[in-house]
Amino acid sequence: MQGGTDVDSPTPEGPRTTGYRLEVTESVAEGVRRMAHEEVSGALARLREPRYDANEALHDARTRLRKVRALLRLVQDAVGPDVFTPEDEDYGSAVALLDDARESYVAVRTVADLREDFSEVLRPSAFVDMQARLEERHLHILHHTLREGIVPQVIERVEAAERRIDTWSLDTADDRQLERGLRRAYERGYSAMTRAYNGGTGRSAEAFEEWREEARYLWFLYRVLTPAWPPIFEAMAEEQLRLASSLGVGMDLGHLVGLADDPSLADTPWPRLALRGLAHERRLHLWAGLRPLGRRLYAETPDAFRDRMHRILEAARGPTGAAH
Repeated sequence: MQGGTDVDSPTPEGPRTTGYRLEVTESVAEGVRRMAHEEVSGALARLREPRYDANEALHDARTRLRKVRALLRLVQDAVGPDVFTPEDEDYGSAVALLDDARESYVAVRTVADLREDFSEVLRPSAFVDMQARLEERHLHILHHTLREGIVPQVIERVEAAERRIDTWSLDTADDRQLERGLRRAYERGYSAMTRAYNGGTGRSAEAFEEWREEARYLWFLYRVLTPAWPPIFEAMAEEQLRLASSLGVGMDLGHLVGLADDPSLADTPWPRLALRGLAHERRLHLWAGLRPLGRRLYAETPDAFRDRMHRILEAARGPTGAAH
C-alpha cells in the first residue's frame, strides 16, 4: 500500500483540490499551507470514519500525517526551531500512537508472505498456527486502538495541530528554503546508506531503519516538486518509492525477528526459531540487493544534489520563486 491519493475527488461544493504538489504558480508559503490543510483534513476524515477497512484507514491517516511532517522539514528554516520542533514532535507522536495497530497487521502479512515465498520448501502447515495467533493478537490491538481511546486521542491532537497551521511563520519561505530542505533530506539518506553498508550488524540494522525513514521523506518531497519537471520528478519519485518500500519490508522482517522471541506465539520454540531464521535471512538478502539502487539514487554528493535542484527549480519557477 502506498498511502492516500494525491488528488481529492470533486465535490458538489467546488472543484477538486490541487493535491500534494507545489504548483509552479504557487508561492512556497501558499502551497505548503494548502497541502498541510489538505493532508490533515484527509487524515481526520479517515480517523473519524474508517468505514470498511480500518487497517487501510489507519495506514492512510499515518501516511498523511507523515506528509505534513515532510512539509515542515522542507520549510523548517522559515518556521524556526520554536515552531518546527514541537510541531514535528506532535505529528510524530500522533503517528506513533497508531504504530501498534499497524505493526501487528503487518506482522500477519509478513508471515503470510514468507509462507508463500518459501512454499516450495515449507510444509503447507508451516507457521499456520503462529499466523493465526498473530491475527488474534492484531484484532485485539486493533479493537483497543479503535474503541478504547487511542483514535479519539489522535483526533484531538490532530485537530489542535490543524488550527495551528495558519500560524506557521512562512514569510521567508522561498525556493532557497526548498533547496535547503531537499538537501537535508538527501544528505540524511545519503549518510544513513553509508552507515548501513559500512557498519556492523547491529549498527547496520539501525542505519537501514533510519535510511528507510529518510528515503520515504525524500519520496514525499519529490512528489511535492513534480510540477517543476513532471517527467523527471515522477521518475525520481517512482524509484524513491521502490527503495523506501523495500526498506520498509526489511523493517517488517526485523520486527518479525523480534516477535519470534515471544513464547506465546508457539507451544514449542522450534517454529519460532525457524520463523526467526527465515525472516533474518530474507532481510539480509533484501539489504544486499538494494545496494545498486541506493547507489544510483544517492549517486551525487549532497552539495551537487542541491545545485542540481537549484537549477531545475529556477528554470521552472523563476529566480525569485513562483513563476508567473
